[in-house]
Amino acid sequence: MIGVLRVNDELGRRLIVILKSYPCSWGRCVFCPFAVEQSVNIRDIIETNNAVINEALARLAEEDVERVSVFNGSSFHELPLDTVLKLKPLAKGRILDIEERSEYVTEDALRGIVDLLKPEELVVRVGFEVWDEELREGYLRKGMPNSEVLRLAKLRRELRELGLPIKVYVYVLFGIKGIPEDKVMESVRRFKELFDGVIAVKYRRYFPNHPEEVSVSGELRKFLEESADLVDWGEGEEWEIGQAPARSSAEPAHY
Repeated sequence: MIGVLRVNDELGRRLIVILKSYPCSWGRCVFCPFAVEQSVNIRDIIETNNAVINEALARLAEEDVERVSVFNGSSFHELPLDTVLKLKPLAKGRILDIEERSEYVTEDALRGIVDLLKPEELVVRVGFEVWDEELREGYLRKGMPNSEVLRLAKLRRELRELGLPIKVYVYVLFGIKGIPEDKVMESVRRFKELFDGVIAVKYRRYFPNHPEEVSVSGELRKFLEESADLVDWGEGEEWEIGQAPARSSAEPAHY
């Protein structure tokens, strides 16, 4: 989904702003559907994103929020500069969520975003998905080995010591065939020790060549609701890949 949603969940009242970007530089994760919403046409990307950002600004004029989550199906650094510059009125003075692959997450890169967009706080979400490196690399094909997990954990400690308004959250994937529930629980526990927060995301299968979905036990559901900062059950309009949101989505949605 490319567009704007206003939601009310564990992170508070916020706008979700979903933009179009260039294709992901990695593009090999076995479960990701977002290529269908990406483009190599710079004019298409910029014109689409201008319309989305204008809609987001109109929503803020109706009702302000303290947090804006900007997603683009790949990494924030894969958005055109023209789009990034236009995000400043949305980000300035608010908590700003972005998503990045780990290789884009450096102190200089994050300082640059804060200096440019002036958020009250920058929250960088990284999709490590599972603690077990064999599952992450051999099965999900994430291209983020344990060396990257440890590098970002070290960077997060350094950001804290410097007093910068930057946090690092990690996505943990669940409900996907091939990742046992005990590995999901281990992932939440281990990532919470190293990072500022964990967002658990329920897997949705979009294409026949993607892994199958599996049911979620009551035990795992309870664990995630008690342990994760947010549990995204994949039921919001933002997960309707390739579709635009209905205008009725201006009403708060709940995960």
